[in-house]
Amino acid sequence: MKGPVEVTLTRDTPSARRCWWRRDDDLVDDGDVGVLRIGRGLAAVDTTFSSTDEVTKRWLAEASAAARGRHLRKPFLAGLVALRGLDPADRDNYRGRGRGGFKPTDHANPIRCVALCLGGSRALVYSPDTHGYRVRKPAYAGDLLKFYDNNMTQLRAFLDDNRITVACFGAREVTRKLAKEWGLHVAWPEELTDLFARAYGKVAGVEREERLLPKKPEKYWMGKAALKREKAKAERDEYDTDEEERLNNLGRTLRPRKVVSGLSLERMARVALGPEMRLARCPPKVAHADWGSYYLGEEEWAYATRDAYLCFEIAARCFEKLLEPNAAG
Repeated sequence: MKGPVEVTLTRDTPSARRCWWRRDDDLVDDGDVGVLRIGRGLAAVDTTFSSTDEVTKRWLAEASAAARGRHLRKPFLAGLVALRGLDPADRDNYRGRGRGGFKPTDHANPIRCVALCLGGSRALVYSPDTHGYRVRKPAYAGDLLKFYDNNMTQLRAFLDDNRITVACFGAREVTRKLAKEWGLHVAWPEELTDLFARAYGKVAGVEREERLLPKKPEKYWMGKAALKREKAKAERDEYDTDEEERLNNLGRTLRPRKVVSGLSLERMARVALGPEMRLARCPPKVAHADWGSYYLGEEEWAYATRDAYLCFEIAARCFEKLLEPNAAG
């Protein structure tokens, strides 16, 4: 049986620097650029690595214009991956080690890096530098990360555009944390696993989460308003509260569905993109990475780019299938 296809990231300008662009004055204006390749001709993605507003702004303007100009896929689509890291208030994280070690599965860890893919051929990995402390901002009822001279104007406008569908694995939690920690509002998020279940559920043997929702409360004596409140309470995540939802500004956001269990990016890619897209799971080194660390190398950045590319391509194939006559539902 054939093994997983190879995933490589090659820098445009060869260099022995381990940390790529981070804190290099000669690259601050242009970012660092590489090409992600999956297998032999399966994918080639031009990738820009940025820690500044200026690089991100220029990339969004160029990539958005190119993606819109191609008119290949509608709605206008972006793949998004949010990557967690240590709280910058932890002074022991200089070398990627926090007190007691970094626990990547801890949902309390803040988002320290985002990866975007547009058009299936361009990606941005954005990891803005933060101060070593956090400030409290009542608008989000929690800690907002304090970035170095990064107001993210262009990124904020991009994500806040309700004409842009942002496909993401774990969209409900990601949108909540981006609002709370980065001050960014995602206007039209789409849960990737739910989209996949709608398009390929019968083929992959999975069901949409909506089929598993709790039954309507059997309290026939309640009024309509009370029944509506009971149903909303039953559907709420354990980490969400009415107050959090209001303060995180999710009330004006398209509330994405929950993650459909049993689906991984690798499994969805093989079904949606074809059996030749046989991908290995992220190695432990990458899965346990602190995405706020200075000491990240090509392997970590390759997988960040890969996952953003997969979010875009899987979502694009799902939309194409759902628009077909007699599409799976």
